[in-house]
Amino acid sequence: MQNSLRMNGIHQVHSISEREHQPNNSYLNHISTCFFRNKSIDAQKLKIKKGDSIFNNGDDHQHLYIIRVGFIKIENCLPNGQYQITQFGMSGDLLGLDGIADGKHHLAAYALNDGELYAINVKILHAAMNMDHSLLMTITQLLSSALNHSQQHIFSLSMHTAEKKLAYFLIDFRNSLNRLCMRTDTITLPMNREELRSYLGMTLETLSRCFTYLERKGYILVRNRDITFLEPGRLEQFLEINPEK
Repeated sequence: MQNSLRMNGIHQVHSISEREHQPNNSYLNHISTCFFRNKSIDAQKLKIKKGDSIFNNGDDHQHLYIIRVGFIKIENCLPNGQYQITQFGMSGDLLGLDGIADGKHHLAAYALNDGELYAINVKILHAAMNMDHSLLMTITQLLSSALNHSQQHIFSLSMHTAEKKLAYFLIDFRNSLNRLCMRTDTITLPMNREELRSYLGMTLETLSRCFTYLERKGYILVRNRDITFLEPGRLEQFLEINPEK
């Protein structure tokens, strides 16, 4: 691999096919099938370690990545060292869309824990898209989904109080895990509080106060990174939204 992947020593396992066994994840299976049923796409499965850099701001855009296992943080970094985390990616999410416009990455991606990625060469992908309209539709749908999620995050940052920003994030994160067939009343956050603070646009002190507030009100139970939802629907009611079915 090139750029960040080559430098940090991410281990390339092997080429994959449509028939390769996937985790018990219908969403990931759907995305993988859409890409890999096209025999011209020779994707590679990569093992990653916590802290590995997937790509950096300024890297050539050579691959798109599908997260198979694990969690990834996406950062917007400035030359003066300032940064903000803009996304936490999980299984089935597509990474590297930021480089489509001009062939350069404008964001940075790092592994939050050990995991696996599928790497797809963009030149091969572009050629396949010209021949396979269903593949083009899949990319378009993923772009639309990423845009919608980004707009929802911006809305939460601009309209919600600090406590509701955290509540919205916890509900959204749990719902995302539910879609991955990981239904549970207790979620384990893969990010630390500094990373979550950056994503939510608040100070560490404010984030700590928000956790304390939600716990004191009886919405959640906090044990380090383990967050338990105490009563079904109560946190959604706090946000005045309906629980996801």
